[in-house]
Amino acid sequence: MQAIVRTWINDSALAQEGRRRISRASSQMPVMNRLRERFALERPFKGLKIVLALPPEAPTACLGKALQAGGAELVLAGGGPHPNNSGICAALAADGITVITDFGTEPETVKGRLIRAMETGPHLIVDDSGELVAMLQAERPDLLAGIRGGAARTRAGLPPLMKLEKEQRLPFPMIVIDDAPGMDALAPRFGTVPSVWDDLLQAAAFDAAGKTVVVAGYGLRGKAIAMQARALGAHVVVAELDPPKAVEAFMDGCQVMRLQEAALIGDLLISATGAPDTIGGKHCFLMKDGVLLCQTGLPGGEINTNELADIAVSRGTVRKNLERYELIDGRKIYLYDARPPANETSVDDDCAETTDMRLALLALSLHYMNGHYDRLGNEVMKAPYALDEEIAVLKLQSLGLNIDEAADRWTG
Repeated sequence: MQAIVRTWINDSALAQEGRRRISRASSQMPVMNRLRERFALERPFKGLKIVLALPPEAPTACLGKALQAGGAELVLAGGGPHPNNSGICAALAADGITVITDFGTEPETVKGRLIRAMETGPHLIVDDSGELVAMLQAERPDLLAGIRGGAARTRAGLPPLMKLEKEQRLPFPMIVIDDAPGMDALAPRFGTVPSVWDDLLQAAAFDAAGKTVVVAGYGLRGKAIAMQARALGAHVVVAELDPPKAVEAFMDGCQVMRLQEAALIGDLLISATGAPDTIGGKHCFLMKDGVLLCQTGLPGGEINTNELADIAVSRGTVRKNLERYELIDGRKIYLYDARPPANETSVDDDCAETTDMRLALLALSLHYMNGHYDRLGNEVMKAPYALDEEIAVLKLQSLGLNIDEAADRWTG
């Protein structure tokens, strides 16, 4: 199949710009580079078509080039509300990858883009957030035939996929990449969470030292947020529904209490539950003057801004992504949205190093899926530990590090 033609996608200057960005990202992705070399020798995807419903940015392009080196016919269609990067798209199209592209970020435009990609008849898919499979099952089940399986890049894809599995409507097996132990340990600590604190310290002008920081949810993201808050000198309070996680937070040195109690004393409240409406009007009504709220990741919003607006008598913009809500008694609540705006991509060159292992695991998961799909049930699964371990070994090799093998360890 020929690359989809747009007037700008055939621009050689844009293609050169895109190649420079891809090259820079590749220099920061040693694990992916090792996989690409292996795939080029083994050609595990020969004769297969793979649809990538991912933002077309430089790290994603490196993933695509690795799969292409393994023999795959690639179709890239930006998933989610992310615009296409012209240079990256032009470079990939020039290198023989089919790019389904347009500038629209509206839901219907994104849906049309994904449907056009799926109409090419893929064997494997990568679904950025799990919405692609749900949308196809609801609206175009005819496009599901012939798909062996796929992978979801982020944990945001877990709820819609689990819903389909529970209803016994999941059409093929899906691996959730962020659910792997290695990704669990590394991605929150060295990927998205540090950027959240950078935003809070700079854009929101929040100094954590001596403040009470309330973290709703003590999963991997919440734990990483709490860890950095303590390192910055904050007193950390954790609100958690899961008893074992609440005990873990206490043993880690955090104060544990109900969210409504924590709302009375918090200087900063961050939701890290992944659940919508975690913080609502009943919590906001209890907060002290000048409190800062922060939502960090869930597309739908973990903070119910509609309820907050309902109890406010006025609101205004302080600076980019920072809103002020004033209550009837004069108290002011500030809301900082640390999520990427809809008109910006969630993956870029600057974080290629932190995305390297995740995207490499995604590539290995597709390899695993292609070899085992006929023995797997139609269920949502974690990446097998052997794949996670293999990625870690490749990372250690890229760092020039060696560790003991089982035979080397003492037994006495």
